[in-house]
Amino acid sequence: MRVMDIPSFPRPIEILDLETLFAARLNDTVVEWPCQGIPLLGYMCHPNDETERHGLVSLLRSWPNYEGSGQPPVPRRVNRIQGNWLRVADIFHSYCDLIDGQHQERRGGPSIGKAISLAAAKTESRGTGEANLWKLWSGYKDVAHLVAAACLVRREVCKRFVGRPPRLNPTQFVPFQMVHLMPDLVLAVALEFERIGQAKGEDPRSEPALDPDTHWRIPSDINVAPLPPPFREIRPQDIKILNDRRAGNRGRANKTTPVSD
Repeated sequence: MRVMDIPSFPRPIEILDLETLFAARLNDTVVEWPCQGIPLLGYMCHPNDETERHGLVSLLRSWPNYEGSGQPPVPRRVNRIQGNWLRVADIFHSYCDLIDGQHQERRGGPSIGKAISLAAAKTESRGTGEANLWKLWSGYKDVAHLVAAACLVRREVCKRFVGRPPRLNPTQFVPFQMVHLMPDLVLAVALEFERIGQAKGEDPRSEPALDPDTHWRIPSDINVAPLPPPFREIRPQDIKILNDRRAGNRGRANKTTPVSD
């Protein structure tokens, strides 16, 4: 079992008013919770590379030194990492949507394989074939609950501030910045995603989406109340995609990719 080394918030936090929270955090250049947000970003960007993680954390902790003297250095590959996050978030959120709607119960229940099939079918962008999505899932599956939460917060900010941006430039409405500015909100949503991802389905063959031995758990004493995320409706065309999946080839990326379905 792996637990993230993130200090607990000094007081209990229960987020009840997103509008007020967004107005405060997105109109202020002061980062309120750097002791939580910076290490959280380290785990999310480099879940299985301790050296890269420590390097990123050190870089982010140096940012206050650049105030008034130019732009701080940008983390390496941050744009690519965020692009990968968006795809992994779609996979994991789709998995949670299937669970929430109690879909595919007669076909072994929800699975990551089915969620990847949906994600691949919904977009024709480059790099969104099932084989590549399996590869991305393999790289970020141990932080999928955190990634899904960050991308959901970013989507909510974009929706609420369309046409009326706050002080923060809209080009900064990216998952990385949401974690940096609102780690308490990201963790609150991620707690509920984690609960769902840890649960085992009723089918005896099913496995939880989050591997109990390897996924990065949120510390039990983090001092943040869970905030249930909104789930999306599974459309009839999505159900058809799942029903049309061929037996024996359900989301298999290649011969070396393990698939639990």
